[in-house]
Amino acid sequence: NKRIENALLAKLDQNFGKLPMQFETNQGQVTAEVKYISRGAGYTLFLTSAEALLSLKKPQARETEANDDQVRSSEVVQMKLVNSNKNSQARGLEELAGKVNYLIGNEPSKWRKNISTYRSVKFESVYPGIDLTYYGNQRQLEYDFVVSPQAEPSLIRLSFDGTQRLTIDKTGALLLKTTGGEEIIQHKPVV
Repeated sequence: NKRIENALLAKLDQNFGKLPMQFETNQGQVTAEVKYISRGAGYTLFLTSAEALLSLKKPQARETEANDDQVRSSEVVQMKLVNSNKNSQARGLEELAGKVNYLIGNEPSKWRKNISTYRSVKFESVYPGIDLTYYGNQRQLEYDFVVSPQAEPSLIRLSFDGTQRLTIDKTGALLLKTTGGEEIIQHKPVV
């Protein structure tokens, strides 16, 4: 019954959104400057000491074929930490039970196995006396700047690339419109 199937899919989608994000250690899966990776439905997030790179994937109908085949297009949004410590040390927090394996190709020496996953990632001293922690669920990435006493919060500066327009809505949220028309919401900061 199509109605029951749709209800089950809606329930699965709702529950998936409540799952915590998981951040996997980069052990050669991608370029060395990336310290942690998070993958989910429609996105891949790459974390470096100086930026968060969000690759958004969306299905796009093929124009050349009349069937239901989909091809995925992607766009990238970068959140850069302006004038930050490019050598900030990263560490995973709250290790999760799951492990990630990349068994690609015929050469076992190139396989990546038993890669640890974490609930959050902390970058220490991104600015003097200021740490940055990423966490969230499958629907929403969150991050906190932890400012030590005597540290200067005005050092925190973010810039965004891969956006077409930036606006602030009536709630104080930053709305980032991507070049592909997607909208990313950065909720108003709280202290």
